[in-house]
Amino acid sequence: MSETPAATPEEPKRGLRHIRLVVALAVASILGTFAVYTAFADTSIPVLGVAQAATGYDGEDIRLEGRVTEATGDAADPQGLRFTVRDFETQETIRVVYTGSVPDAFRVGREVVIDGRLENGVLAGTPDTLVTKCPSKYEEQRTSTDPA
Repeated sequence: MSETPAATPEEPKRGLRHIRLVVALAVASILGTFAVYTAFADTSIPVLGVAQAATGYDGEDIRLEGRVTEATGDAADPQGLRFTVRDFETQETIRVVYTGSVPDAFRVGREVVIDGRLENGVLAGTPDTLVTKCPSKYEEQRTSTDPA
């Protein structure tokens, strides 16, 4: 009679190790794909200046950027904060109605970015999307020879 060698405990573990590796790689691949998708999904809203937004984006969701020229009301009030945003290069303006949180740095003269839907030339701001730009990040740095 010929005896067959008994299976060692190492053989089943080796096969199981390969299966775990394949499953881990599949999960990592799915998570990586999801992370890339969510990173780029937010960029589907076009960022527009006031002059661009005023031409052909009525009824669409946009991300508007510009400089605040006047502001009235309160964002906590049901009628909202009402302000006007001016284009950086032209004098064109768009009125904005916004409810939600307002950044501490928000004021007339500050550059802002806000998401919303443009309806009949007025942007209905999406709550909690108002962001102010820090002017120091976008101004040229003065050198020691520049007059202060």
